[in-house]
Amino acid sequence: MMEMGRSRPWPEALEAVIGSGQMDAAAMLDHFAPLKRWLDQRNRGKTCGW
Repeated sequence: MMEMGRSRPWPEALEAVIGSGQMDAAAMLDHFAPLKRWLDQRNRGKTCGW
Protein backbone atom coordinates (compact mmCIF):
# COMPACT_ATOMS: atom_id res chain seq x y z
CA MET A 1 0.00 0.00 0.00
CA MET A 2 2.84 2.40 0.81
CA GLU A 3 4.43 1.99 -2.63
CA MET A 4 1.04 2.28 -4.32
CA GLY A 5 0.33 5.44 -2.33
CA ARG A 6 3.19 7.26 -3.99
CA SER A 7 1.57 7.06 -7.40
CA ARG A 8 -2.14 6.74 -6.57
CA PRO A 9 -4.43 8.68 -4.22
CA TRP A 10 -4.51 7.03 -0.77
CA PRO A 11 -8.27 6.18 -0.91
CA GLU A 12 -7.65 4.13 -4.07
CA ALA A 13 -4.66 2.34 -2.49
CA LEU A 14 -6.72 1.62 0.64
CA GLU A 15 -9.53 0.13 -1.41
CA ALA A 16 -7.09 -2.05 -3.37
CA VAL A 17 -5.57 -3.42 -0.14
CA ILE A 18 -8.62 -3.89 2.11
CA GLY A 19 -11.44 -4.00 -0.42
CA SER A 20 -13.11 -0.84 0.82
CA GLY A 21 -12.45 2.86 0.52
CA GLN A 22 -13.91 3.47 3.95
CA MET A 23 -11.99 3.35 7.23
CA ASP A 24 -13.66 2.24 10.44
CA ALA A 25 -12.51 2.71 14.03
CA ALA A 26 -14.67 -0.16 15.36
CA ALA A 27 -11.68 -2.42 16.03
CA MET A 28 -9.96 0.27 18.10
CA LEU A 29 -13.14 1.02 20.01
CA ASP A 30 -13.58 -2.70 20.76
CA HIS A 31 -9.98 -2.99 21.91
CA PHE A 32 -10.22 -0.05 24.30
CA ALA A 33 -13.79 -0.75 25.51
CA PRO A 34 -12.65 -2.23 28.87
CA LEU A 35 -10.50 0.84 29.53
CA LYS A 36 -13.37 3.15 28.61
CA ARG A 37 -15.74 1.31 30.96
CA TRP A 38 -13.19 1.55 33.78
CA LEU A 39 -12.58 5.26 33.13
CA ASP A 40 -16.31 5.97 32.95
CA GLN A 41 -16.75 4.26 36.34
CA ARG A 42 -13.81 6.08 37.95
CA ASN A 43 -14.90 9.48 36.62
CA ARG A 44 -18.64 9.14 37.32
CA GLY A 45 -19.91 12.27 39.04
CA LYS A 46 -16.69 14.25 38.48
CA THR A 47 -16.31 17.29 36.27
CA CYS A 48 -13.37 18.16 34.09
CA GLY A 49 -11.16 20.76 35.73
CA TRP A 50 -9.77 22.31 32.60
